[in-house]
Amino acid sequence: MKQAKIDDGRMIAAHETAQRNPMRPPDSLPRDAAAALRVFWSHPSSLIIAGFVLLFGGWRIALGGFGWIDAAIALGVLAYFPVNEWLIHVVMLHFRPRRLFGRTIDFYLPKTHRRHHADPWNLAWVFIPRHVHLLVAPTVALLLWALWPWKEWVLSGVTAYLLLGLHYEWVHFLAHIPWCPDHAYYKRRVREHRYHHFRNENYWWGVSMGLGDRLFGTAPKVEDVGRSGTTHAVGTR
Repeated sequence: MKQAKIDDGRMIAAHETAQRNPMRPPDSLPRDAAAALRVFWSHPSSLIIAGFVLLFGGWRIALGGFGWIDAAIALGVLAYFPVNEWLIHVVMLHFRPRRLFGRTIDFYLPKTHRRHHADPWNLAWVFIPRHVHLLVAPTVALLLWALWPWKEWVLSGVTAYLLLGLHYEWVHFLAHIPWCPDHAYYKRRVREHRYHHFRNENYWWGVSMGLGDRLFGTAPKVEDVGRSGTTHAVGTR
């Protein structure tokens, strides 16, 4: 499915957003399960994360010796993930450019997220940027180097985190296409993420999980929150 051409040097204007990105998804996006799966598994981000899961998960299986500590680590990662997701969204993705000593401090990741808000139906901005994936291998290598005697537990935690990351990618993708599995959990996640994009960008920070919003009080009743009018221009107003 052909998407609008990516332009790294230009943010679309507010009036263009209003014209090109109504709340209704365009007809060019996947509208059934087969099309959704085909698009999702054709994107490099999904394949890269899945590859890491197979690599580190396969290594962990080869080492053997699973025990209750592996299960505890996996459950700990699961419990922390919604907080991690919330913090990344609030602190990193919605980072506002700052002036320091006459220079503007900004980063590529929040820049891509601003484009995502400006053009929410463009799948080019939906997936995790590939430069983020470049950090995975060195980060895991550093953890293994520092904790080599406990490498089995490190690999259990890393695999659990990556699996949740792949699930995050899937749920975020669902929020930006017309089709959604007939399951209450996914419908709620899609609905709340669309509130974030089309009602008020200051709430509903969770994507694949909503616990972070419940913990930090950022999942109010939608009728209690007015439209911000700036969902298309995060970090710039």
